[in-house]
Amino acid sequence: MTAKRILAFDFGAESGRAIMGELESGKLRLHELHRFPTGFVEVNGKCLLNVLSFYEEILAGLKKYVREFGPVLDSIGIDTWGCDFGLLDGQGNLLAVPYSYRDSKTNETDKIIQKKMGKDRLYSETGIQMLQINTLNQLIALKERERTVVDHASHLIYLGDLLHYFLTGQITMSYTVNSISQLYNPVKQAWADEVFEAFGLPRRIQGDMIYPGQRVGMLDGQIAAECGLDPVPVTAPCIHDTASAAVAAPGGGEGAAILSSGTWSIACLDLDRVVVNEKARELSISNSGFAFGRNLFAKNVMGLWVLQCCKREWQKKNPGISYPEIAEAAEKAQPFTRWLDIDDELFFNPDTMCGAIRSYFAKTGQKPLGEDQIAETARTIYESLAMKYRRNFDKMAEAAGFEIRELNIIGGGCNNRFLNQLTANVMKVPVMAGPGEATAAGNIMIQAAGLGLFGSLDEIREVIRNSFPIEYFLPEDVDVWEKRYQFYRERVFHG
Repeated sequence: MTAKRILAFDFGAESGRAIMGELESGKLRLHELHRFPTGFVEVNGKCLLNVLSFYEEILAGLKKYVREFGPVLDSIGIDTWGCDFGLLDGQGNLLAVPYSYRDSKTNETDKIIQKKMGKDRLYSETGIQMLQINTLNQLIALKERERTVVDHASHLIYLGDLLHYFLTGQITMSYTVNSISQLYNPVKQAWADEVFEAFGLPRRIQGDMIYPGQRVGMLDGQIAAECGLDPVPVTAPCIHDTASAAVAAPGGGEGAAILSSGTWSIACLDLDRVVVNEKARELSISNSGFAFGRNLFAKNVMGLWVLQCCKREWQKKNPGISYPEIAEAAEKAQPFTRWLDIDDELFFNPDTMCGAIRSYFAKTGQKPLGEDQIAETARTIYESLAMKYRRNFDKMAEAAGFEIRELNIIGGGCNNRFLNQLTANVMKVPVMAGPGEATAAGNIMIQAAGLGLFGSLDEIREVIRNSFPIEYFLPEDVDVWEKRYQFYRERVFHG
């Protein structure tokens, strides 16, 4: 196979990356070209996305590619987190700076949903878990607070599609992101018109969906000239970053579960069907659009967000502290001294995460921890994450009739060997960890499929297995961990 060079822009909640993938002789090599911050900006009490800065960082990444590799590039594609969006008018103008899902505007939207449609009916229509960050919640809040923006909107455009629009001038609607919006019916494979009717949302903002591997358009000629590139196509990967990451899960297949570990941790089962049944509704599990016609049966966990926020606070007194140092300290701390429900609303976007943890200990009658007790706090976070992973996977397997025999942890969190071992212990199955850059790798491989280089997930995953080191963790002390998990079930998860 002639070497192909494909550029992925991977937008995560903390940072974005421009990563070039070089495909040759059945292997993928990644070259990180550019890294940049992506966090929200607070303006007048609002949490907003600096999308023009994102665009400038994309241009910087394209220019760095040209400086290192020249003007020839086979494809470009962008993946981002889900839920966030912009609204365009009839002339394609962005009507307002997009909000971040971390904004507090959605705090009361669950009451509006229950009143106007009911959560059970909404789940039967959309097959998506109830989260206040969902696109539907954000649209409801925007309609309540800034109705004129919604009234003048002609197009709903998700963040990844918006960035593709900046590059090509083509307005598209990502299938993988739309599938988790609560605006889409996965059983009918169509927009959920009943949802639009129930909440008075204008159907004109609906668009035709673009699927993984389809071409968005060509990079705008002026942009190409400015960056020094020859004409290059822009190809849609799985624009939802979780789906991109799952593409690159080398252990995907029968009996294998996937955990995308990062700011959010997302537990996934890779299925050939949509699961919208009573058990799935009761447990609020999502059906997330995937590649090659498959479905990710998925559930969000607050993830490493809690630790990330604590680390920022700890760095004020310990400027050089790193994640490996935190994990090493936690491993030496006494186990099972405290517990958290990592998804408690206290941890969503507090003024101080360490303060939120102290508040949780107070409301659950636990002995407090001081601000400087880093090892003990981190140990509690790691143990609580592992327990929540087990809880979610048990329930998901039950709803889908799926037996989990192995867990593949991917994404940046897979580099945390301590957390990987704790997860193997409580899950009682082998854990394979890697690749860390799964999202970028999956993005690149779906673009490659769009270029005609691959025709299935099996082919893609064979290349991933041949290209990246994978580390294995076997369960240890399973009897001890099983007893502790039963404690969590009763005390934290209430059954």
